[in-house]
Amino acid sequence: MSEGLEPLLEVLERARQPVDCFIRDDDGGWDNERQIALLDATAAAAVPIDLAVIPMALDGALARELIRRIDGGMQPLGVHQHGLSHTDHQTETGGRKCEFGPAREPELQRLDLANGWNRLLRQFGPRLDPIFTPPWNRCAAETPHVLAGLGYAALSRSRGATAQQVLPELPVDLDWCKQHRAGGPEAIVHAWARDLGARIDDGLPFGLMLHHAAMEAAEFDLLRSWLLELAHHPLLRWRSMRSLLAE
Repeated sequence: MSEGLEPLLEVLERARQPVDCFIRDDDGGWDNERQIALLDATAAAAVPIDLAVIPMALDGALARELIRRIDGGMQPLGVHQHGLSHTDHQTETGGRKCEFGPAREPELQRLDLANGWNRLLRQFGPRLDPIFTPPWNRCAAETPHVLAGLGYAALSRSRGATAQQVLPELPVDLDWCKQHRAGGPEAIVHAWARDLGARIDDGLPFGLMLHHAAMEAAEFDLLRSWLLELAHHPLLRWRSMRSLLAE
């Protein structure tokens, strides 16, 4: 057993049925070397991973590599849209960063969303999932309406975000990088146990959020070792966001 997973495994002992889990990695298009390192780590455990890709950051080399992995069956891999350019458009001093926030009119949001979607669609075709993850995990109250009008099927933000009833939502629970900064592997596993316990109680899917461009080699090794232990746990069911949305 990988060292340090005990708190998580103890929480799982009270689960009466498997908990659906998914992994969402943000900022696809930034730091391709670390992106590939993360994909290799999850592929080693054969668990699905979904990449939230920044349309204007994606280059042809990464797009070709992702397509090679998807089409070659190398690993369960999904791709969806992460903003347009990951630019903060909020203007107030001290405000929270947001690309699709209240500082932008719905029509400007619509143009950027459509631009980003079309860029990714040209690269990935039918491999592209109609899911939207807003940069910084936040967007304006009008944004879900704009997304729905453009044909998006789901929104993915942090759990606890302001509720909306326009689109299905696939929220993430655990921010790996935030917990790692706070206290390293021990903080991650204790937060994971806490958040997974909440999903055991309410029956909703558990989402793990990663930011590969902010992770070091040791973190990829740690993630790989933990996923190798957890991939076949009878009370964890690793899912793609696409499959969860289908339900």
